[in-house]
Amino acid sequence: MEEFCRKTLSETVDTATEYSSKLEELTASIIKAQQQVKVTAEESLMEIENVFDELTMVILAAIEKRRSHLKKKVKKIEEKGLAPLNACHEVIINKLKLTQNYICEGQHILDQLHKRVDVTNTSNYLDQASFLGCLPAVPNLDEVPAVTFQCNVDSIKNSIIERISDAGTVSCIGPIQLTNVQEKPGGLFVHWEEVEVERPVDIQSFRLQIAVGDYPDANQNHTNAKYRDIYEGMDSAYLVRDLKTNQPYTFRVCCQESGSKCWSAWSLPKVATTHIPPFVWDCSNPHYSTSVEGKIACKTTNNKSVLFSSLPLIGSSHSIEFMVLECGKTPEWGDGIGLSNTNADLFDLIQPGVLFLNAQGHIFLDGKEKTTRLPPLKKGCRVSFTCEELPHQNRLRINIDSEDKAVTYDWKTSSKLHFVMNFTYPGWKLLVE
Repeated sequence: MEEFCRKTLSETVDTATEYSSKLEELTASIIKAQQQVKVTAEESLMEIENVFDELTMVILAAIEKRRSHLKKKVKKIEEKGLAPLNACHEVIINKLKLTQNYICEGQHILDQLHKRVDVTNTSNYLDQASFLGCLPAVPNLDEVPAVTFQCNVDSIKNSIIERISDAGTVSCIGPIQLTNVQEKPGGLFVHWEEVEVERPVDIQSFRLQIAVGDYPDANQNHTNAKYRDIYEGMDSAYLVRDLKTNQPYTFRVCCQESGSKCWSAWSLPKVATTHIPPFVWDCSNPHYSTSVEGKIACKTTNNKSVLFSSLPLIGSSHSIEFMVLECGKTPEWGDGIGLSNTNADLFDLIQPGVLFLNAQGHIFLDGKEKTTRLPPLKKGCRVSFTCEELPHQNRLRINIDSEDKAVTYDWKTSSKLHFVMNFTYPGWKLLVE
């Protein structure tokens, strides 16, 4: 009985300990969630203050600029309108002074008539009377400026109030969220989708950004993370290529509504890393040269030789694209590209264990030719092989796309595959992505 009680108590304590541990994990999750709410709210409040302080300064500066412009325009009209009037006024004043002097001189001659008549002075005075008939031209009031100012203050106020009333939005979470990030050779396949929001969003474009490093916090400013745009469009997924292995990257996404020039709030950041090396050619084959970190291979000799990838990387959910950059001499029957489940020293690619597309567009699977034809290889063409696993069958379903044609084969193979190329003559140059 005592042993039973001890065992029961021990199991109960273990259960309670495990329960306590789970509660502590939940507590940590709750604390992290609380911090996210508090930190994002505080930073949003700061951002609101900064934005509206900036708006206030911009609006005041615009008002002062407009006021100064209008006042300068009034002054310019005033100066331009007064210049001829001032000149005319000065002419009139001068003539008035001369006329008044002439009147005084005539009055003096009249006063002297009872004494004696000075014929010479009187004659000279009368001769000067000719200028009295020349009056300066003075414009009418409707011919000179009458400066006015109009401003529909109510309309402007209503417009400003309406625009400011619509300025900024506050959301509990961004309308678009990252849902999944899949590792790819030398890349990451990023997925996102619309989440339930307070109102439906008619999306016209998505915008994906990346930052090198690990920045999981949902802060608004992301002061430490140096984000850059990597995609903008309507797709809800994007393959980010040419990434370093074992290097964390942080992603975020937003959207733009139809008819709007503004972008939505950013999603919560998601950190991901690819541990799969990128697709590169084997650089040890003496009949080929490689460049661009092994992505481009060029046939350099007249010796027929198969070039393998550096590692067998292609498997389920993987896709590889060959791009023909340059074409060499007319290819032979066994020249072309493909996938191989072996890295044995192959003389050609028309044999078991190889899915081969020759340069003329013929397809061979495990050494047997298929009836379907694809376009021949030429400069600038792209050929992609996409693999999909068939569960419980040890098979891969492989789609081959070339230009506007595609074929699909189910291939019995369970190992990771090499990508391969085989050309007899120099000059053939291929890029893999």
